[in-house]
Amino acid sequence: MNYGKTKIIICEDEHDLGRQSAAKAAETMRGILARQDEVRMVFAAGESQNTFLDAISQEPNVDWRRIVCFNMDDFWDTRMPERFTCGHQTRVQLYDKVHPRRFELVRYNAPDPEAEARRFEGLLKQAGPVDILCQGIGTSGHLALNEPGQTDFNTDRWVKVVDIAEQSKRQLREDPNFRDLGYIPEKGITLTIPALMSAGHIFTMAPLALKRPILKRVLSTPDPTADLPATIISRYQGILFVDKNSCPEFLMAASGS
Repeated sequence: MNYGKTKIIICEDEHDLGRQSAAKAAETMRGILARQDEVRMVFAAGESQNTFLDAISQEPNVDWRRIVCFNMDDFWDTRMPERFTCGHQTRVQLYDKVHPRRFELVRYNAPDPEAEARRFEGLLKQAGPVDILCQGIGTSGHLALNEPGQTDFNTDRWVKVVDIAEQSKRQLREDPNFRDLGYIPEKGITLTIPALMSAGHIFTMAPLALKRPILKRVLSTPDPTADLPATIISRYQGILFVDKNSCPEFLMAASGS
């Protein structure tokens, strides 16, 4: 099954999704490393990425010493303890385990978020083309923190400052990674859609029942719209991994599952 140019794979549950998506991403990493010196990758955080990050850290025969990693986004709030950041999750679940050549995180507590966006954009462009993107889809329909009403599919910027949408705040209040913070940051710093979609290989992981409503909306929308930013994946070759909890009913029926 496909959503435009994106292939859809239905997994049994979030653990099966983590294993399948990690195996495919690792296979792609090995293939690229056979052709070039390093691989540049973009990673996401959040509850939907837990099983993927755990699984890819255990994939065999991946030379992480030749992998350069970027986080796709983070919240910006100078009050926020580090343990609630996207960077903390990816560092603990992945980077501290595999020891890549280097990893770059958004400075969530930078004094000036606009200056931080420019700094991170400079690092990303200086590193060279993105080889692999590993992302999720938010319950607002965002990719990274590109929110409905704030997304430009054709912007020249590769990193920008955004306001966190109310639906994203509701999702975060239930996310075990953020539940104990006591508040949700108002702003974030994110790679833009052109930066994300520039990747040579795109893997999107969207498990768990809370993602079923937004996946139903996205997969029922044939043409990309900035009101539902995740619809842009229909225009790019990639793989969308869902599980039986997140998969919309009409897709389950079409697959015979």
